[in-house]
Amino acid sequence: MKLLVVAGSMALALSGGLGATNAAAVPSSPSKAVAIGQSFVAPQAKKTKKTKITKQPGSATIGRYGTRTSITFKVKATGTKLRYRWQHHPASGGVWKTISGAKKSKYTAKVSSWSKTTLFRVVVKGKKGTKTSKTVTLTVAYPTNTPAADAQRAFGLTGVTQGVDLSAWQYSTSGKIRMSAVASWVGNTGFTILRNGSGSRPIKTSYTDICTGKANATGSTPVTKDCAYPTLADAATARKVHTGHYWFNGWISSIDTTSSQAFAGGYTPEQSAQQFVALLLADGNYTKASTDPLVLDIEAGSAWTKTVSGKKKTLKLRAWSPSEATRFLNTTKALLTADGYQANLYVYMSANATAVKANGSYLWQDVAKITRLWVASWGTNNGRIPTAQPKTGPWTTWSIWQYTCEARISGSGVGGLDADIAKADAWTPR
Repeated sequence: MKLLVVAGSMALALSGGLGATNAAAVPSSPSKAVAIGQSFVAPQAKKTKKTKITKQPGSATIGRYGTRTSITFKVKATGTKLRYRWQHHPASGGVWKTISGAKKSKYTAKVSSWSKTTLFRVVVKGKKGTKTSKTVTLTVAYPTNTPAADAQRAFGLTGVTQGVDLSAWQYSTSGKIRMSAVASWVGNTGFTILRNGSGSRPIKTSYTDICTGKANATGSTPVTKDCAYPTLADAATARKVHTGHYWFNGWISSIDTTSSQAFAGGYTPEQSAQQFVALLLADGNYTKASTDPLVLDIEAGSAWTKTVSGKKKTLKLRAWSPSEATRFLNTTKALLTADGYQANLYVYMSANATAVKANGSYLWQDVAKITRLWVASWGTNNGRIPTAQPKTGPWTTWSIWQYTCEARISGSGVGGLDADIAKADAWTPR
């Protein structure tokens, strides 16, 4: 005979008679039937734990602009049935206020909600007590107005100056930059580097003029004159702001893979240099006494689609190669020096691009022998000098450093700006 105790109902299922002298004790709320003769261990009641914070949140800094504009605060705690309540108050003082919806062990603070330095804490409540975390600070870093001085302090440099680089993008129908504000921000030793033209649009391509908002088009060459260049160059010269000049690498025959040269029209680096020099000298601000940086901007452009032999063809403008860049630079120098001008040659590229190697050698080592380096390295791009100087590859050092595209100049009439610092010899030709 086997006697079973049925869970919850205390009903007995009998087989072959009645008798249960050795039946096990029945639990008050058993979860399963238990055979008589077997031992039964009643479930233990869960022990209530004291509420305890085992890992505190930490203070953090985010940028008002840039790539790091939020941070997640975290707390670790032990206890029973824990509940979390994050609170804040301004750094200047005030009462703690609970943040709506912040009820987890993590809280992500975004600059869109917290644009000023703010204090945070979290209250952790359990069945056996309430604990409050330490107070942490969220610091919001705004763009600096003194990048040159900041860099000197950070890296032990001397003679550093500050400036911005400008093009028609800062002189559009939606906002035209005020050179008076730029001159005030850069100071007596400051500078601006201006784009005078670009080859980034394919031939016979319609576009809207940034400065006027009117329709325009490229012709048989992939050349777009920067519509703001003459105005900005005149304004900088009038305010005694040092200047530099750059050409954005563009469509050339070696990039255009179509048999008809539908994108580049057979244009070459030498012709690009001729156009750059022509625009430079036609403006009239570059004289035979000038030692302004003359820059080839080496970076990839946009993808374009054209109809070739009745079919759509899309090509992306790649960055120029070292050999293509050398042809441009040598032509620029030859044209200028033949007429008694100086040629303080530069290339602009990202820090990562400078570090590229091929067969164990730096890809740009030959170009580094004839140019100075204007390097882009933004860190978290918050409008402040990054914590480390940029990589420079085959160049022993940088001469101009573009440290952000999120600078802000009060009264400039525009928003974020590309900002730079330069070493003392940046305007000295090699």
